[in-house]
Amino acid sequence: MSHIEQCRNVWFATLKVPAALRPKLGRTKFKQTLGTTDKRRAHILAAPVVAHWQAILRQAAGEGDAVQLEALKWREAISTERLAGSADRMDMLASLMATKASYIEDHHGEDAALAFAAVAMGERTPSALHLDAWVASIAHLADKTKDQMKKDVGQLVGRFDTLEAMTAQDVRRWVDDLANKGAGPASIKRMVSFWRSYWRYLTSIDAVPMDRKPFEAVTIRNLPKVSKGGWSALAPADVVKLWQAAHASDDAVLGDLVLLGAFTGARIEELSSLELINVGEDSIRIVDSKTEAGIREVPIHSALRSVVARLKAGAIDAYLLPGLTFNKYGDRSNAIGKRFGRLKASMGFGPRHVFHSLRKTLVTMLEDAGVSENLAADIVGHEKPRITYGLYSGGASLATKAAALELVRYPLPTADDSGRAG
Repeated sequence: MSHIEQCRNVWFATLKVPAALRPKLGRTKFKQTLGTTDKRRAHILAAPVVAHWQAILRQAAGEGDAVQLEALKWREAISTERLAGSADRMDMLASLMATKASYIEDHHGEDAALAFAAVAMGERTPSALHLDAWVASIAHLADKTKDQMKKDVGQLVGRFDTLEAMTAQDVRRWVDDLANKGAGPASIKRMVSFWRSYWRYLTSIDAVPMDRKPFEAVTIRNLPKVSKGGWSALAPADVVKLWQAAHASDDAVLGDLVLLGAFTGARIEELSSLELINVGEDSIRIVDSKTEAGIREVPIHSALRSVVARLKAGAIDAYLLPGLTFNKYGDRSNAIGKRFGRLKASMGFGPRHVFHSLRKTLVTMLEDAGVSENLAADIVGHEKPRITYGLYSGGASLATKAAALELVRYPLPTADDSGRAG
């Protein structure tokens, strides 16, 4: 759409104001002389002027990033004129931009005006300018990975408004601050990896100099010392309290999940996605796991038999635990995992107590019962700690695993066939 019109041989920039914004702006149309009789030059000179008006419209409509968007329009126009080598057109643009900067200073303050001028003149580049293109470049990755990358890089561009602000020193300080606020080494390592991915893309399109590497100096050893992470095991009595609390809140499925985790050491997704075809009379088969060692057959503890039998008899779908749904990443444990999180938090358990804590509890109880490390690994699906067993052993027999697992006893009250305390 053309935004110029001729009046008495002189060209003017024009833009209609949408009807909904006319009462707020007190006008129906923007119009300004371009001081030229040359139509081709008028088109060039009109671009930043119209961008200014469009930004005013966006601001009136409530868009927060309108000033930056307009600065990018000016940046494009100024770049074009620089390449053309037209001194008089550059003078005209400089005059128009000075007027615009004055307007921004009056309405948004001096800092906003200086930031606008820096972006418009190409001295600063908004950190999110190439974000969409980078996202398109990682389209081949798994959805869960893409979403995490977008979240981490989104945090980066939210912290640094321009690419030039991402200096090695400031990035390192920010990472230190994240660590001091509780971000663990593993999380920071992941974030820095994704930030580097974004920076590599920017380097590949010549958006940043190749010799600038603001994330190279950030390594785990540079981080402030933090206490060792990992999940804490729950006391056996606390496992029983969680089970009872789930039933008290009328969440029988969550209660069953807690018992299954306590007596199998299986991960929450392994149990949530456990299909009935993989549940036998004496064992369950984990056929989909995070690791190769996680593919295993786990005996059904005697304390679980009535629970498993009830779940099988009342099945409403193809899974042992009924009524759970898959999220967009194909995980069936997402919603019930959040329910577990709310339950344990309501009982005063902190961030180091998670569903995975049940796994640690079982391993601890097996160790206390004198079960060997390799046999415990076969039950819960850990990598074998001894190289000989890890390389050559086919794993303990189901009977051996069952005998070891029966040594585990939680302080459960008498339970009837419903799995509830009797």
